[in-house]
Amino acid sequence: MQNKFTEEFERVTDGEFPELKFKSATYERATGMLTVRFMISAFDARSLVEERRQRVESAVADICPGVAVKAEFIRTYADEGTVRNKILEYFNAHNRLVTRALSSDSVSVKVDEHTIYVTLALETSLCDMLRSSDALKDLSAFLDNNFNQSISVSLKETADAPAPDLDLADSVVVKDSAVRLISAVQGEKVYARGKIAGIAHLPGYICDIKSAADNVVLCGRISGLTKRTYRNKKHDPNDPKTGPEELPMVKFFLDDTTGRMDCVCFPRPDDAPLFDKLQDRDEVLCAGKVTISTYNGAPGFAIDAIFHAKIDFSSVKAAPSKSAPAKYSVIKPAPFEDKAVQTDLFEDGMSKETPAFLMGKTFVVFDFEATGLDIASIEPIEIGAAKVKDGKVVETFNTLLDPKCHIPEEVVKTTSITDDMVKGKPTFSEVLPDFFKFTRGAVLVGHNISGYDFPLLNKYASAAGYIFDNELEDTILLARKYLPDARHYGLEALSKSLGITHINAHRAMGDVFATVELLKIIAAKL
Repeated sequence: MQNKFTEEFERVTDGEFPELKFKSATYERATGMLTVRFMISAFDARSLVEERRQRVESAVADICPGVAVKAEFIRTYADEGTVRNKILEYFNAHNRLVTRALSSDSVSVKVDEHTIYVTLALETSLCDMLRSSDALKDLSAFLDNNFNQSISVSLKETADAPAPDLDLADSVVVKDSAVRLISAVQGEKVYARGKIAGIAHLPGYICDIKSAADNVVLCGRISGLTKRTYRNKKHDPNDPKTGPEELPMVKFFLDDTTGRMDCVCFPRPDDAPLFDKLQDRDEVLCAGKVTISTYNGAPGFAIDAIFHAKIDFSSVKAAPSKSAPAKYSVIKPAPFEDKAVQTDLFEDGMSKETPAFLMGKTFVVFDFEATGLDIASIEPIEIGAAKVKDGKVVETFNTLLDPKCHIPEEVVKTTSITDDMVKGKPTFSEVLPDFFKFTRGAVLVGHNISGYDFPLLNKYASAAGYIFDNELEDTILLARKYLPDARHYGLEALSKSLGITHINAHRAMGDVFATVELLKIIAAKL
């Protein structure tokens, strides 16, 4: 939506930044800093180099002279599923009667480079209700505040039908609809902030969460449950109102079979024991807020309420995956017979046998090197993987990758991978079918796999129609749980403290072999 600041910004910059859309501004009196936030699509963010960022800040400073300014850039992503999810979020928060009427047939979404077109096909009575209020205007403003494109919302009347007999205040959360919703029965409350007595909203698909959102409801099985503390920055030993020096934090992953979400909850100290009711593999229904990590661009779920639940996973209608190719075509796995690496790691006085956790299973430990950290904008420049059966490495999968863009100097310094080295190598999109074949039937393992490697993999897999539905194991989470005395949990730090040989750190295969050995050490403690 056009406003005075937008008009002035376009005038000062002579229209140089059409990809930016003003979102909000905040002035902090204490610091005298004006922070102006712009939205930019995840695709356009790739070209927003530091020089252009500085020109934006300079333009803002010209518009607001005499004030210290800072520009922040919020990445957005718009496709049909994401827009549908936002529409559902809006009506869940403002008009549940409309929510109950939404279906794949009643919501039409078309997205192009400049405009998002939304048509709601609803019964005449609902259309009249929406027209008589500011609902369509508010929905347009809500979508406008979440996406870069301009917004067009229209109504289409259908014949009235009897109202559905469904009480959203009861404990059953069900929606027989193709608007990407999951059926679940709400059970015992585990934790809730304030006076939340139940979750009346409808749980959506985790795979549809691609941007920040309020009033989100998700469900699934939990894994990687950890209970920790963090330092209370407001703590004052002379003021008991500031709270204790350490505050509780609960983290876990939520998996509804369509995707996996990183979840965190910050309960009050008195409420922390409530989470003793939870354990890995429990089925839960959660409500809260989704935010996008400024570190890696991945979504995270801040939990406000969590209930045990019985989930009908048969109601999940995820798109079928492409089949693995019959043969490897670009990169073929290489047999691995390095006896030095295969040396028994368990001669520590405890056991000389491979831990039972590793027996009878196949793991694929993998690692990416890429052009940066932001999942939305980076490109892979190397992939390395090792297939581990019964605790032994049997195959490797490794290649440099052409990102089709310049590799930043800081990445070259860290990895020693240069533009010349990747020139003529396959792109990851070309390698993806072979890697999909390589991972079938295996547990995927990585160090911070949930926060970096798997989201990066999934970005390409989703675009190509491959679904990596493998079980995941994250060695950084396992290390925090089973190696509590470690001072730091980065791969290099753990390797040094545990005596793991970590040759060629920050190269894919070097990190992979270090992660394999870390997995074996942790497995001995499981």
